[in-house]
Amino acid sequence: MSEEFARLLLLGVEALPVQERWLLGWLLSRPNRMSIAFEETAGLGPLGSRAFREMVARWRECELLTLAYSEEHDATLLQATDLAELLLRLDPVEWVLMTTDTSNLPPVDLDNVVELGAVA
Repeated sequence: MSEEFARLLLLGVEALPVQERWLLGWLLSRPNRMSIAFEETAGLGPLGSRAFREMVARWRECELLTLAYSEEHDATLLQATDLAELLLRLDPVEWVLMTTDTSNLPPVDLDNVVELGAVA
């Protein structure tokens, strides 16, 4: 596991820069979570740019992208994965709860927390 992937698992979507979060959300909103215009929409320079290739390599390493065949375009395109959708759809608290073993933690008394918050 790479440091980048570990960071993504630890922090969730917060590990991605804002532009990459937007781009991932854009890709997830496309039919079949893929688009022939993905590289152009990324806006990381001219087509075939090094910055785009590096981002794709990072995302593939972190299991956010995979390759899939598009019948519509008769081409193999980059496709957002289920993990990418899960990562983007969950807020940071939900992400922590999903990725952390909380079975050995004592329950939280919310009334007590609210009272302490009101005093502070």
